Amino acid sequence: MRRLILKLATVALAASSMAFSATAQELQQQTWKMAVPTGEKSWFGELHKWWGSEVEKRSGGKIKIQYFWSDSLVKWGDALPGIQSGIADLAWISSSYHPAQLPNYMSLDHMFNYGDDYVAAVKAALDAMDNQPDLKAELAKNDIVPLMSHISGLAPVGTKSPLTNMDVLKGKTLRTYGGARTDFYKNLGWNPVFMVFPDMYPAMDRGTIDALGELVFLLSNVFKLNEVVKNVHMMNPPGLKGNGGVVGSAFFMSGKKFRTLPPATQKMLVDLRNEYGVRYATELMKAEEQIKKNWADKNKIVFNFSTPADEQRILQAGTAANDSYLKKLEGEGATNVRKVVAYYTESRKKLEAEGAKK
Repeated sequence: MRRLILKLATVALAASSMAFSATAQELQQQTWKMAVPTGEKSWFGELHKWWGSEVEKRSGGKIKIQYFWSDSLVKWGDALPGIQSGIADLAWISSSYHPAQLPNYMSLDHMFNYGDDYVAAVKAALDAMDNQPDLKAELAKNDIVPLMSHISGLAPVGTKSPLTNMDVLKGKTLRTYGGARTDFYKNLGWNPVFMVFPDMYPAMDRGTIDALGELVFLLSNVFKLNEVVKNVHMMNPPGLKGNGGVVGSAFFMSGKKFRTLPPATQKMLVDLRNEYGVRYATELMKAEEQIKKNWADKNKIVFNFSTPADEQRILQAGTAANDSYLKKLEGEGATNVRKVVAYYTESRKKLEAEGAKK
């Protein structure tokens, strides 16, 4: 009898443990606070809301997204500490705003880091974040997990007067996002100053600066920068339509919060992240063409490509900037940034080749 009782008790305990385990892995009802620097009525806003609706649908309605638009919860420049502290559950982190914490991630934003195939660039960035050991370790150290990709599109320069050659801006002040682009502009003889996107309009409007670097079309359209420039210069080296742009930027969640989610929910979010990245990049390529047309028609903005002579100057200035940029990061302790760049570049070129075959 005693053996039977012990056996029944063991079975009951095992059943209880299994029930507890199942409950612990069950997704609980929750609402995530999402800090967004752009407005709701924007191209970005629509894509962010699509992502949020997919999270809600794929979680069976258990995850809701509460949007805080236009820097109303966490300022863009404070996105990393914003999610690390728990003020926001999701925030748009740009690596250039946190260079000390994210040097490996920031190295993805070197000159000529992608061309016209935005899908390949996004996939390569995700590949590097997931699999390149140094970048993967850096994200783990900061305890952040990427959930939505970002790519800026090509990064031209906006001016009020035509940029007939590179010497027109010699000694003049130009806004930059930073990173390798700081040395790139210096190599051309310009005076770059770091500035976040929301500050660009008033600075150009008041004449505080003479030109806008990294005038990426989607964000520039959101912040109405087409109202304060008359010329857009693609700043392309030989064989390309632009000089690359930002890919070291994305929406992140804290690893601490991500790890509280059941494995099935984690997988759902990673799958959605990959799907969103392709959707984002594909839609961006379409939207850019429409924006350029609208700017030309409504604002009479003139678009220019580099002359052959300027193409060579841009190539030389950008190549030298990449080397000095990576040396700087290495000197600050990020000793494997060249490995990160090489991994990303190899992945991107492979993906571009695959895309060209389709």
